[in-house]
Amino acid sequence: MIDNMFVIDATVHPYNVADGNLRKDGEFPNLHAFALREMLWGMHERFATEGSGIPREAFCTDWPPELLAWTLFTESDVDMAVNHRLRIDAVFEDGLCNGEKNRVLAEKWPQRIVPYAGINPALGVEACLKDLREQVARVPGTIGIKMYPNAGSPDLSWRLDDPEFTPLFELAKELGIKIVALHKIVPNGLVPLGPFGIDDLETVAIRHIDLSFEIVHAGLPPFVEEVAMALMRLPNVYANLEITSAILAHGMGYVEEALAQLISLGGAEKIIYASGALHFHPQPVLEKMARLSFPDRTLERYGLEQITREQRAAFLAGNYARIAGIDLAAAAQRVRDDEFARARAQHGGNRPMWSYWRETQPELWAAAGAAS
Repeated sequence: MIDNMFVIDATVHPYNVADGNLRKDGEFPNLHAFALREMLWGMHERFATEGSGIPREAFCTDWPPELLAWTLFTESDVDMAVNHRLRIDAVFEDGLCNGEKNRVLAEKWPQRIVPYAGINPALGVEACLKDLREQVARVPGTIGIKMYPNAGSPDLSWRLDDPEFTPLFELAKELGIKIVALHKIVPNGLVPLGPFGIDDLETVAIRHIDLSFEIVHAGLPPFVEEVAMALMRLPNVYANLEITSAILAHGMGYVEEALAQLISLGGAEKIIYASGALHFHPQPVLEKMARLSFPDRTLERYGLEQITREQRAAFLAGNYARIAGIDLAAAAQRVRDDEFARARAQHGGNRPMWSYWRETQPELWAAAGAAS
Protein backbone atom coordinates (compact mmCIF):
# COMPACT_ATOMS: atom_id res chain seq x y z
CA MET A 1 0.00 0.00 0.00
CA ILE A 2 0.97 3.61 -0.47
CA ASP A 3 -0.52 6.31 1.77
CA ASN A 4 -2.85 3.57 3.06
CA MET A 5 -4.20 2.93 -0.47
CA PHE A 6 -4.16 -0.56 -2.00
CA VAL A 7 -2.27 -0.72 -5.30
CA ILE A 8 -2.91 -2.88 -8.37
CA ASP A 9 -0.37 -2.27 -11.14
CA ALA A 10 -2.51 -3.09 -14.16
CA THR A 11 0.28 -3.80 -16.66
CA VAL A 12 3.57 -5.50 -15.90
CA HIS A 13 5.75 -7.88 -17.91
CA PRO A 14 9.24 -9.39 -17.74
CA TYR A 15 10.57 -8.72 -21.25
CA ASN A 16 12.89 -10.88 -23.27
CA VAL A 17 14.95 -8.40 -25.28
CA ALA A 18 18.09 -10.52 -25.35
CA ASP A 19 20.03 -10.74 -28.61
CA GLY A 20 19.00 -14.38 -28.97
CA ASN A 21 15.30 -13.51 -28.98
CA LEU A 22 15.53 -11.07 -31.91
CA ARG A 23 14.41 -12.66 -35.16
CA LYS A 24 17.21 -12.83 -37.71
CA ASP A 25 17.67 -12.09 -41.39
CA GLY A 26 20.52 -14.49 -42.03
CA GLU A 27 23.09 -14.02 -39.29
CA PHE A 28 22.00 -10.51 -38.33
CA PRO A 29 18.97 -9.27 -36.33
CA ASN A 30 15.90 -8.45 -38.38
CA LEU A 31 15.66 -4.68 -38.95
CA HIS A 32 12.23 -4.44 -37.33
CA ALA A 33 13.29 -6.50 -34.31
CA PHE A 34 16.37 -4.35 -33.78
CA ALA A 35 14.38 -1.12 -34.21
CA LEU A 36 11.73 -2.15 -31.70
CA ARG A 37 14.29 -3.12 -29.09
CA GLU A 38 16.08 0.20 -29.61
CA MET A 39 12.78 2.00 -29.17
CA LEU A 40 12.06 0.17 -25.90
CA TRP A 41 15.56 0.88 -24.61
CA GLY A 42 15.37 4.50 -25.75
CA MET A 43 12.12 5.04 -23.87
CA HIS A 44 13.69 3.67 -20.70
CA GLU A 45 16.82 5.77 -21.12
CA ARG A 46 14.79 8.90 -21.84
CA PHE A 47 11.95 8.62 -19.33
CA ALA A 48 13.24 6.68 -16.32
CA THR A 49 13.18 9.04 -13.36
CA GLU A 50 16.47 10.22 -11.91
CA GLY A 51 18.24 7.39 -10.15
CA SER A 52 15.91 4.67 -11.46
CA GLY A 53 17.59 3.83 -14.77
CA ILE A 54 19.35 0.54 -15.44
CA PRO A 55 22.37 -0.14 -17.64
CA ARG A 56 21.86 -1.32 -21.20
CA GLU A 57 23.78 -4.49 -20.32
CA ALA A 58 20.98 -5.43 -17.93
CA PHE A 59 18.12 -4.13 -20.07
CA CYS A 60 19.00 -6.14 -23.18
CA THR A 61 18.54 -9.54 -21.53
CA ASP A 62 15.81 -12.09 -20.79
CA TRP A 63 14.17 -10.92 -17.56
CA PRO A 64 13.16 -13.78 -15.23
CA PRO A 65 9.64 -13.83 -13.75
CA GLU A 66 11.14 -13.91 -10.26
CA LEU A 67 12.86 -10.60 -10.99
CA LEU A 68 9.50 -9.03 -11.79
CA ALA A 69 7.84 -10.37 -8.65
CA TRP A 70 10.57 -9.47 -6.17
CA THR A 71 11.05 -6.01 -7.66
CA LEU A 72 7.34 -5.24 -7.59
CA PHE A 73 6.54 -6.58 -4.17
CA THR A 74 9.67 -5.84 -2.12
CA GLU A 75 11.03 -2.69 -3.79
CA SER A 76 7.74 -0.86 -4.30
CA ASP A 77 4.37 -0.34 -2.66
CA VAL A 78 2.54 -2.41 -5.28
CA ASP A 79 0.23 -5.03 -3.74
CA MET A 80 -0.98 -6.87 -6.85
CA ALA A 81 -0.11 -6.75 -10.53
CA VAL A 82 -1.50 -7.83 -13.89
CA ASN A 83 1.01 -9.70 -16.04
CA HIS A 84 0.50 -9.46 -19.80
CA ARG A 85 1.75 -12.09 -22.20
CA LEU A 86 3.13 -10.11 -25.16
CA ARG A 87 2.74 -11.64 -28.63
CA ILE A 88 4.92 -9.49 -30.87
CA ASP A 89 5.86 -12.65 -32.69
CA ALA A 90 7.07 -11.25 -36.00
CA VAL A 91 10.15 -9.73 -34.39
CA PHE A 92 10.75 -11.77 -31.23
CA GLU A 93 11.33 -15.52 -31.50
CA ASP A 94 9.55 -16.24 -28.21
CA GLY A 95 7.43 -13.12 -28.00
CA LEU A 96 8.30 -10.12 -25.87
CA CYS A 97 6.94 -11.91 -22.76
CA ASN A 98 6.20 -15.59 -23.20
CA GLY A 99 3.52 -17.88 -21.85
CA GLU A 100 5.83 -19.80 -19.53
CA LYS A 101 6.61 -16.64 -17.55
CA ASN A 102 2.90 -15.96 -17.30
CA ARG A 103 2.29 -19.48 -15.98
CA VAL A 104 5.11 -19.31 -13.43
CA LEU A 105 3.93 -15.98 -12.04
CA ALA A 106 0.30 -17.10 -11.81
CA GLU A 107 1.09 -20.46 -10.21
CA LYS A 108 3.71 -19.30 -7.71
CA TRP A 109 1.99 -16.12 -6.56
CA PRO A 110 -1.76 -16.31 -7.24
CA GLN A 111 -2.41 -13.91 -4.35
CA ARG A 112 -0.36 -11.27 -6.14
CA ILE A 113 -0.60 -11.87 -9.91
CA VAL A 114 -3.54 -11.58 -12.31
CA PRO A 115 -2.56 -13.16 -15.66
CA TYR A 116 -3.66 -12.09 -19.15
CA ALA A 117 -3.40 -14.44 -22.10
CA GLY A 118 -1.60 -13.16 -25.17
CA ILE A 119 -3.27 -13.63 -28.56
CA ASN A 120 -1.71 -13.04 -31.99
CA PRO A 121 -4.46 -12.38 -34.58
CA ALA A 122 -1.91 -12.75 -37.41
CA LEU A 123 -2.23 -16.52 -36.94
CA GLY A 124 -5.88 -16.50 -38.04
CA VAL A 125 -9.03 -16.90 -36.02
CA GLU A 126 -9.02 -20.71 -35.74
CA ALA A 127 -5.48 -20.72 -34.36
CA CYS A 128 -6.44 -17.92 -31.96
CA LEU A 129 -9.41 -19.91 -30.64
CA LYS A 130 -7.26 -22.97 -30.02
CA ASP A 131 -4.52 -20.87 -28.44
CA LEU A 132 -6.92 -19.08 -26.09
CA ARG A 133 -8.45 -22.33 -24.87
CA GLU A 134 -5.00 -23.76 -24.19
CA GLN A 135 -3.74 -20.67 -22.35
CA VAL A 136 -6.79 -20.43 -20.11
CA ALA A 137 -6.45 -24.13 -19.25
CA ARG A 138 -2.72 -23.83 -18.58
CA VAL A 139 -2.55 -20.54 -16.67
CA PRO A 140 -4.77 -20.42 -13.56
CA GLY A 141 -6.72 -17.26 -12.90
CA THR A 142 -6.61 -15.89 -16.46
CA ILE A 143 -9.28 -13.19 -16.69
CA GLY A 144 -7.96 -11.05 -19.54
CA ILE A 145 -6.55 -11.03 -23.06
CA LYS A 146 -3.75 -8.80 -24.37
CA MET A 147 -3.63 -8.09 -28.10
CA TYR A 148 -1.72 -5.84 -30.48
CA PRO A 149 -3.00 -4.35 -33.76
CA ASN A 150 0.31 -5.26 -35.41
CA ALA A 151 2.84 -8.07 -34.93
CA GLY A 152 5.91 -5.86 -35.30
CA SER A 153 6.18 -5.90 -39.09
CA PRO A 154 4.72 -3.25 -41.43
CA ASP A 155 2.94 -6.01 -43.37
CA LEU A 156 1.24 -7.68 -40.37
CA SER A 157 -1.61 -5.48 -39.16
CA TRP A 158 -5.30 -6.22 -38.63
CA ARG A 159 -8.54 -4.64 -37.46
CA LEU A 160 -10.29 -6.26 -34.54
CA ASP A 161 -13.70 -5.15 -35.80
CA ASP A 162 -13.29 -7.52 -38.75
CA PRO A 163 -16.25 -9.94 -38.41
CA GLU A 164 -13.73 -12.79 -38.72
CA PHE A 165 -12.72 -12.18 -35.10
CA THR A 166 -16.24 -12.25 -33.62
CA PRO A 167 -15.85 -15.91 -32.52
CA LEU A 168 -12.74 -14.94 -30.53
CA PHE A 169 -14.66 -12.47 -28.38
CA GLU A 170 -17.55 -14.89 -27.95
CA LEU A 171 -15.20 -17.67 -26.85
CA ALA A 172 -13.48 -15.28 -24.44
CA LYS A 173 -16.78 -14.70 -22.65
CA GLU A 174 -17.50 -18.44 -22.53
CA LEU A 175 -14.10 -19.02 -20.89
CA GLY A 176 -14.67 -16.42 -18.18
CA ILE A 177 -12.56 -13.65 -19.71
CA LYS A 178 -13.69 -10.28 -18.37
CA ILE A 179 -11.24 -7.82 -19.89
CA VAL A 180 -9.57 -7.25 -23.26
CA ALA A 181 -6.46 -5.04 -23.16
CA LEU A 182 -5.58 -3.58 -26.54
CA HIS A 183 -2.18 -2.02 -27.14
CA LYS A 184 -2.94 1.20 -28.97
CA ILE A 185 -1.40 4.62 -29.69
CA VAL A 186 2.31 3.62 -29.44
CA PRO A 187 3.54 1.96 -32.68
CA ASN A 188 5.84 -1.03 -32.29
CA GLY A 189 8.88 0.48 -33.98
CA LEU A 190 9.09 0.62 -37.78
CA VAL A 191 5.39 0.07 -38.45
CA PRO A 192 2.56 2.35 -39.65
CA LEU A 193 0.71 4.50 -37.11
CA GLY A 194 -2.75 3.82 -38.57
CA PRO A 195 -3.49 0.46 -36.90
CA PHE A 196 -2.76 2.02 -33.50
CA GLY A 197 -5.81 4.27 -33.67
CA ILE A 198 -8.88 3.27 -31.68
CA ASP A 199 -11.78 3.19 -34.17
CA ASP A 200 -11.76 -0.61 -34.45
CA LEU A 201 -11.66 -0.89 -30.65
CA GLU A 202 -14.72 1.33 -30.38
CA THR A 203 -16.69 -0.88 -32.75
CA VAL A 204 -15.73 -4.06 -30.91
CA ALA A 205 -16.55 -2.49 -27.52
CA ILE A 206 -20.03 -1.57 -28.78
CA ARG A 207 -20.61 -5.08 -30.14
CA HIS A 208 -19.41 -6.73 -26.93
CA ILE A 209 -20.80 -4.47 -24.23
CA ASP A 210 -20.47 -7.30 -21.68
CA LEU A 211 -16.65 -7.20 -21.92
CA SER A 212 -14.45 -4.43 -20.54
CA PHE A 213 -11.79 -2.95 -22.82
CA GLU A 214 -8.55 -1.26 -21.76
CA ILE A 215 -6.91 1.22 -24.13
CA VAL A 216 -3.28 0.57 -23.23
CA HIS A 217 -1.06 3.69 -23.38
CA ALA A 218 -4.03 6.04 -23.15
CA GLY A 219 -3.03 9.67 -22.70
CA LEU A 220 -0.15 9.73 -25.17
CA PRO A 221 -0.27 11.59 -28.50
CA PRO A 222 -1.64 11.59 -31.14
CA PHE A 223 -4.99 10.07 -30.08
CA VAL A 224 -5.75 11.91 -26.83
CA GLU A 225 -9.01 13.47 -28.02
CA GLU A 226 -10.24 10.23 -29.56
CA VAL A 227 -9.54 8.31 -26.36
CA ALA A 228 -11.27 10.96 -24.23
CA MET A 229 -14.37 10.74 -26.42
CA ALA A 230 -14.36 6.95 -26.22
CA LEU A 231 -14.18 7.06 -22.42
CA MET A 232 -17.08 9.50 -22.37
CA ARG A 233 -19.34 7.57 -24.77
CA LEU A 234 -18.61 3.91 -24.12
CA PRO A 235 -19.37 2.53 -20.64
CA ASN A 236 -17.04 -0.47 -20.98
CA VAL A 237 -13.89 1.33 -22.20
CA TYR A 238 -11.09 2.34 -19.81
CA ALA A 239 -7.79 4.23 -20.00
CA ASN A 240 -4.77 2.10 -19.05
CA LEU A 241 -1.85 4.42 -18.24
CA GLU A 242 1.08 2.12 -19.03
CA ILE A 243 4.06 4.25 -20.21
CA THR A 244 1.83 7.32 -19.82
CA SER A 245 2.34 7.17 -16.06
CA ALA A 246 6.11 6.77 -16.43
CA ILE A 247 6.32 9.82 -18.68
CA LEU A 248 4.11 11.71 -16.23
CA ALA A 249 6.51 10.78 -13.42
CA HIS A 250 9.38 12.11 -15.51
CA GLY A 251 7.67 15.50 -15.54
CA MET A 252 6.15 15.90 -19.01
CA GLY A 253 3.50 18.63 -18.94
CA TYR A 254 1.71 17.50 -22.09
CA VAL A 255 0.93 14.13 -20.48
CA GLU A 256 -0.43 15.89 -17.40
CA GLU A 257 -2.71 17.93 -19.67
CA ALA A 258 -3.81 14.80 -21.52
CA LEU A 259 -4.68 13.01 -18.29
CA ALA A 260 -6.73 16.00 -17.18
CA GLN A 261 -8.62 15.84 -20.47
CA LEU A 262 -9.33 12.12 -20.04
CA ILE A 263 -10.66 12.73 -16.52
CA SER A 264 -12.67 15.79 -17.57
CA LEU A 265 -14.50 14.02 -20.41
CA GLY A 266 -14.35 10.37 -19.41
CA GLY A 267 -14.53 10.62 -15.64
CA ALA A 268 -12.14 9.58 -12.89
CA GLU A 269 -13.81 6.16 -12.76
CA LYS A 270 -12.32 5.33 -16.19
CA ILE A 271 -8.64 5.73 -15.23
CA ILE A 272 -6.53 2.62 -14.50
CA TYR A 273 -3.01 2.89 -13.12
CA ALA A 274 -0.21 0.88 -14.71
CA SER A 275 3.56 1.37 -14.55
CA GLY A 276 4.71 -1.01 -17.30
CA ALA A 277 7.26 -2.56 -14.93
CA LEU A 278 9.94 -3.65 -15.44
CA HIS A 279 10.29 -1.31 -18.41
CA PHE A 280 10.46 1.26 -15.61
CA HIS A 281 10.99 0.73 -11.90
CA PRO A 282 7.49 0.74 -10.38
CA GLN A 283 8.11 2.81 -7.24
CA PRO A 284 8.85 6.32 -8.59
CA VAL A 285 6.03 5.96 -11.13
CA LEU A 286 3.63 4.91 -8.39
CA GLU A 287 4.66 7.75 -6.08
CA LYS A 288 3.79 10.31 -8.74
CA MET A 289 0.37 8.80 -9.39
CA ALA A 290 -0.44 8.36 -5.70
CA ARG A 291 0.14 12.07 -5.10
CA LEU A 292 -1.27 13.35 -8.38
CA SER A 293 -2.56 16.90 -8.37
CA PHE A 294 -3.10 19.42 -11.14
CA PRO A 295 -2.02 23.07 -11.19
CA ASP A 296 -4.77 25.67 -11.07
CA ARG A 297 -4.40 26.53 -14.75
CA THR A 298 -5.09 22.91 -15.73
CA LEU A 299 -8.08 22.64 -13.40
CA GLU A 300 -9.53 25.82 -14.87
CA ARG A 301 -8.89 24.79 -18.46
CA TYR A 302 -10.64 21.42 -18.10
CA GLY A 303 -13.33 22.40 -15.60
CA LEU A 304 -12.04 20.08 -12.89
CA GLU A 305 -11.94 20.13 -9.13
CA GLN A 306 -8.63 19.09 -7.56
CA ILE A 307 -8.02 15.33 -7.50
CA THR A 308 -9.24 13.82 -4.22
CA ARG A 309 -7.78 11.00 -2.18
CA GLU A 310 -10.80 8.86 -3.09
CA GLN A 311 -10.10 9.38 -6.78
CA ARG A 312 -6.42 8.50 -6.36
CA ALA A 313 -7.43 5.29 -4.59
CA ALA A 314 -9.75 4.51 -7.50
CA PHE A 315 -6.95 5.08 -10.03
CA LEU A 316 -4.55 2.86 -8.09
CA ALA A 317 -6.87 -0.10 -7.52
CA GLY A 318 -10.57 0.61 -7.18
CA ASN A 319 -11.39 1.08 -10.86
CA TYR A 320 -9.51 -2.02 -11.96
CA ALA A 321 -10.88 -4.09 -9.08
CA ARG A 322 -14.41 -3.17 -10.11
CA ILE A 323 -14.11 -4.49 -13.66
CA ALA A 324 -11.97 -7.49 -12.66
CA GLY A 325 -14.23 -8.56 -9.80
CA ILE A 326 -11.53 -8.25 -7.12
CA ASP A 327 -12.58 -7.78 -3.49
CA LEU A 328 -9.91 -5.39 -2.24
CA ALA A 329 -10.40 -6.16 1.45
CA ALA A 330 -10.00 -9.88 0.79
CA ALA A 331 -7.04 -9.22 -1.50
CA ALA A 332 -5.31 -7.22 1.22
CA GLN A 333 -5.75 -10.10 3.64
CA ARG A 334 -4.22 -12.58 1.17
CA VAL A 335 -0.99 -10.60 0.82
CA ARG A 336 -0.54 -9.33 4.37
CA ASP A 337 1.79 -12.15 5.51
CA ASP A 338 3.18 -13.77 2.36
CA GLU A 339 6.89 -14.10 1.57
CA PHE A 340 7.06 -10.60 0.09
CA ALA A 341 5.34 -8.99 3.06
CA ARG A 342 7.71 -10.78 5.41
CA ALA A 343 10.75 -9.67 3.39
CA ARG A 344 9.55 -6.07 3.48
CA ALA A 345 8.92 -6.28 7.21
CA GLN A 346 12.38 -7.69 7.79
CA HIS A 347 13.90 -4.82 5.81
CA GLY A 348 11.68 -2.21 7.44
CA GLY A 349 9.93 -1.19 4.22
CA ASN A 350 10.86 -1.08 0.55
CA ARG A 351 14.27 -2.35 -0.42
CA PRO A 352 16.40 -0.02 -2.62
CA MET A 353 15.52 0.10 -6.31
CA TRP A 354 16.88 -2.80 -8.37
CA SER A 355 18.27 -4.59 -5.29
CA TYR A 356 17.06 -8.00 -6.39
CA TRP A 357 18.49 -7.60 -9.90
CA ARG A 358 21.86 -6.45 -8.58
CA GLU A 359 22.02 -9.35 -6.13
CA THR A 360 20.95 -12.10 -8.53
CA GLN A 361 22.78 -10.94 -11.68
CA PRO A 362 25.72 -8.87 -10.40
CA GLU A 363 27.76 -9.56 -13.52
CA LEU A 364 25.42 -7.37 -15.61
CA TRP A 365 25.90 -4.39 -13.36
CA ALA A 366 29.64 -5.04 -13.08
CA ALA A 367 29.90 -5.12 -16.88
CA ALA A 368 28.09 -1.80 -17.08
CA GLY A 369 30.47 -0.27 -14.57
CA ALA A 370 33.49 -1.53 -16.50
CA ALA A 371 32.09 -0.16 -19.76
CA SER A 372 31.57 3.29 -18.27
